[in-house]
Amino acid sequence: MARQDIFQDLFIFEMANSHQGSVEHGIDIIRAMGKVARKYNVKAAVKLQYRDMDTFIHPDFKERKDVPHIDRFMSTRLKYEQFCQLVEAVRAEGMLTMSTPFDEKGVEWCTDQGLDIIKIASCSALDWPLLTKAAYAHKPIILSTGGKTLSDIDKLYNFFSHKGCTFAFMHCIAEYPAPIENLQLDFIDRMNRRYRDITIGYSGHEDPDNNTVPMLAIAKGAKILERHVGLPTETIKLNAYSMNPEQADKWVEAALLAKKMCTMKKKNDKYVSQPELDSLRSLMRGVYAKHPIKEGDVMTEADVFFAMPCGEKQLTSGEFKDGMVASHDYAENEKLIETPMMTGVGVVRSAVHDAKGMLYEAGIALGNDFEVEISHHFGMKHFRQNGAIIINIINREYCKKYIIVLPGQFHPLHAHRVKEETFQVLYGDLKVQIEGQEEKLLHPGDMQTVLRGEFHSFSSDTGAIFEEVSTQHMKSDSYYKDPEIARMDPMERKTFLKKW
Repeated sequence: MARQDIFQDLFIFEMANSHQGSVEHGIDIIRAMGKVARKYNVKAAVKLQYRDMDTFIHPDFKERKDVPHIDRFMSTRLKYEQFCQLVEAVRAEGMLTMSTPFDEKGVEWCTDQGLDIIKIASCSALDWPLLTKAAYAHKPIILSTGGKTLSDIDKLYNFFSHKGCTFAFMHCIAEYPAPIENLQLDFIDRMNRRYRDITIGYSGHEDPDNNTVPMLAIAKGAKILERHVGLPTETIKLNAYSMNPEQADKWVEAALLAKKMCTMKKKNDKYVSQPELDSLRSLMRGVYAKHPIKEGDVMTEADVFFAMPCGEKQLTSGEFKDGMVASHDYAENEKLIETPMMTGVGVVRSAVHDAKGMLYEAGIALGNDFEVEISHHFGMKHFRQNGAIIINIINREYCKKYIIVLPGQFHPLHAHRVKEETFQVLYGDLKVQIEGQEEKLLHPGDMQTVLRGEFHSFSSDTGAIFEEVSTQHMKSDSYYKDPEIARMDPMERKTFLKKW
């Protein structure tokens, strides 16, 4: 999806009919929201609502006051030129312009005014004539999903994907006001998992003083927040789900605090601060000599004991391994200062744990019948830099494998004379280099076929899992350009695990 960045961290102030049919009052609301947006330096939009009142309401019902909504729509009606004044006021405040069109004429107004975003209301989310008109407006679209089932939302996702639109979904409970026990904020998680390539937000109608809800929505992964806003006066009272400027201010403040609390501080990993490390180390057990130990002695657990405190540079109980060699003499009860052992087995075990974690995160289940192949071209100690983990699932006349590339790992240039293979990325980003061609960066779903005899390599900056489907694989059918690797017997650069 292109231009998803327009939706990221967006606050939407929905004016609806809060302008009360008055351009002047509408501009006052816009200016009040502009102050909030500038105070917190956030990306904000003011959203209007467009209806062609000449055709939107059936002629026989325009004067009826006993039918929900019609009297309010008619009494707060604004002309196209008046909406243009509101749009210009939004732009003057440095905010994005949006509107919810409820009919095809409203979409035309959005286009004519050059609005930044079109919003589809929950009540219109299955109005296919309106959706078709909006899709061909060639503008970013946000859709609220109040009252829509997963099946409905799937239809919307496929419709706008097929039209090549830039769009986002908003989780929404279309009750006004919405009871907090009905909010189902876990559904934001579900939408983020199901529609991974678009932005998911939350449109709220709960009590405007409840700022726990936007914080929870942010924690659930919402990147857009929307609320109804208005400006009370001596004669104008707000409804039970609209925010006044003070409430909108606190809403934005709470959301930004939640974002700060939830944001990862390190790319692709958990950040651990030095104070956190120091705090934990103060509670760890250190390693001490149980009896005098001579330099060069091979130590086992029988030679040491574990106790608090753990001093600076001292081995922790978790770092000690049988077979460590003493670098100098130790007296009884003296703390051990040694460098933790780095072994090939330890490297493999660590890599396997990371690979399994990637599979868990990707939601890939292997079953029980597979073989794990550790490919280590320059030795196990360099496996994190060069190699891959290959999971052999099927190898008959046809072959299926999962290949896991750890973050920063590179698999060297090689070719196959018998096998033809096709890669499809399932998780992460994969760089594939076929000799004589430009390097390709593949994302989930992308495919690359490698023909017989084509030298190719692959790598990943952040880690990747891809599926390889090929003709039958022969263990001696890998030919490497690097002469050092080419001289090696395949068993010298392979380690096989039946289980992990």
